[in-house]
Amino acid sequence: MTYEHQLERNVYLLFGLKAAKWFMLFMPVVVLFFMENGLTVKQIMLAQAAYSLSVAFFELPSGYFSDKLGRRLTLIIGMLLTMAGYVIMGLADGFWWFIAAEITMGLGGSFVSGTDSALLYDSLLQLKRQDRYLKLEGRMYSVCTFSEAVAAIFGGWIASQFGMRATIWAFLGVLSIGLICTWMLVEPQVVKQAENPRSTRPKDILHYVFIENKYLRWFVILSGSIGAATLTMAWFTQVYMEYIGLSLTTIGWLWSALNLTVAIFAFLAHYVYRFLTKFQVVVLIVLGIIVGYAGLGMSYNVVGLAFIFLIYIVRGIATPVLKDFVNERTPSEMRATVLSIRGLIIRVVFSTLAPFLGWINDTYTLQQAFMLAAATFGILGLMSLFMLKWGVKNNATMR
Repeated sequence: MTYEHQLERNVYLLFGLKAAKWFMLFMPVVVLFFMENGLTVKQIMLAQAAYSLSVAFFELPSGYFSDKLGRRLTLIIGMLLTMAGYVIMGLADGFWWFIAAEITMGLGGSFVSGTDSALLYDSLLQLKRQDRYLKLEGRMYSVCTFSEAVAAIFGGWIASQFGMRATIWAFLGVLSIGLICTWMLVEPQVVKQAENPRSTRPKDILHYVFIENKYLRWFVILSGSIGAATLTMAWFTQVYMEYIGLSLTTIGWLWSALNLTVAIFAFLAHYVYRFLTKFQVVVLIVLGIIVGYAGLGMSYNVVGLAFIFLIYIVRGIATPVLKDFVNERTPSEMRATVLSIRGLIIRVVFSTLAPFLGWINDTYTLQQAFMLAAATFGILGLMSLFMLKWGVKNNATMR
């Protein structure tokens, strides 16, 4: 098999890796599983904050590791650590055990985060097909969410027949398939800029992103904020469904429907430019987040599910589109690190806000938690939009 064919095979192997990693059989019952083990909503969000801080802490070092020592090796390490985290979770029976599991999975997630997208983009760059990135990133994200949707149906059945903990052990078997796909990847060559090569030291990359390239700075902040908003919704969705009294079976089917929604809109994301400019797309993404959270803040029944679906539609479009925007303005030799910075922002915002929202839910009301989320993500999104359109000087503004 020629090197070009191996690079083409990378795309299919990445699809396999992502499908396996997202076949999360435990997700439709994960919040209920935590509650079954005595955790409050605040403690659940603290556990997720531990995961996010673990990802955030290692996000930049792992991106640098990927840029320096290779995408494939980084992904293999990430998958092994992820599987170790789920082994701990499968054995966990208390809050601190769950914290240990989340930290280990977070470390594994940091090695995968950004590296998978960087390997895809660099493989296409070697094949001179980088114009296909947005379409393939959208399709890949679509496969991920479709995989999670199918897993929700099987996970609900496994939980009802064998218990919630059984879904974790079943998922470990699926992850082993993802590890095989990762092992079969081939390392793409990093295409360095012919002119004005840049330092790839972490502090120099941070300077480039946040000081030198002001446009990239605000886009990374915007992209990270939107990612944090959709991640927060993912963890509060089951809280809301339990709040309005839905059954376990209904929650499983709704979880599947939500992920199918993301899959469909991620699959079609590359078509948005036929009708809208880049700025218009991002404006709609920000407004969708604000309306979704504000609508939930005023809902007390099944009507609120419509606003959850709205946020999941935004998630499907935003993830591939915003990653593509970042990739367009990032040199290849620092791409994984810059994508890791985006992931770091997502995790820092989430780990700061989610436990506080959980405390508001436990102390006051779920509606007040949603209204605070609408205000926080609205301010971050609108401020970033303003800077991208009118505040950035000496860089191309968004059209």
